[in-house]
Amino acid sequence: MIKVTPVELVATDERGSNHVWFNDRTGEMVLCYRKAGSSSGQHYHEGKSAYKNPEILYLLTGEASIHWCPLGGGSIQTVRAVAPARIEVPVRVWHQLVADTDCCFIEMNSMDDIRRDSVRIWRDEFEKMINK
Repeated sequence: MIKVTPVELVATDERGSNHVWFNDRTGEMVLCYRKAGSSSGQHYHEGKSAYKNPEILYLLTGEASIHWCPLGGGSIQTVRAVAPARIEVPVRVWHQLVADTDCCFIEMNSMDDIRRDSVRIWRDEFEKMINK
């Protein structure tokens, strides 16, 4: 259910590389820097905010593992993302991003979207729920 796709490489030379992506979202966005081993998320979204339906992240640097499980699902799955990558998280999917290396990503939503449409369930609590 979590979709990870590479960001399109359009040019490369001795200076580095250029990548492009389409974005129809505007306004405040969240730029996140995470240290290797740190965790973000451990929540799901209900779709109250248009920019959390789906949640879209762009991993700009580093590598991360995204642990996820749809509500009512039976086990936590893991998908790995290597920058640059687009990560799409549907509503009603519990998810946790763990930085495998130091990394940087952009959340294509505002801090208000996060506060309004995030239901926190710590991983150990979520595992107990799905293992009943």
